Amino acid sequence: MEKSKRFQKGMEVIRKYEDKSENPAYSITFESLMDLDPELENYIVEFAFGDIYSREGLSHEKKTLITISSLVTQGLEPQLRLHINTGLTIGITPKEIVDAIIHLLPYAGFPRVLNALNVAKAVFVEREVNVKEE
Repeated sequence: MEKSKRFQKGMEVIRKYEDKSENPAYSITFESLMDLDPELENYIVEFAFGDIYSREGLSHEKKTLITISSLVTQGLEPQLRLHINTGLTIGITPKEIVDAIIHLLPYAGFPRVLNALNVAKAVFVEREVNVKEE
């Protein structure tokens, strides 16, 4: 079955965000749920990436930092892991990620920020990157 233009546009965005050495970035989020509803892929790719992430006005780096911030405030660690990886892949430095998370202390609170920093640290270890002053 031919995919919609929105789906194709969404996949173009995903390809910009994904690490070429791993599975496509979006698959981590919903691959295990596809047996519940095969349209789930279309919903995510078309709407989140084809409509929202493809909008002009913000850089991919800013969009990703906003996404990371939102996930920190919601305490959504699996998705946070995905978007921290995405951020590193598209050129956000580990220090920028840490600084963005720490900036949320007065808004999200210590427990959420500390949990997010633990997620970031685990991703940095996996990716063999260090937080350094620039």
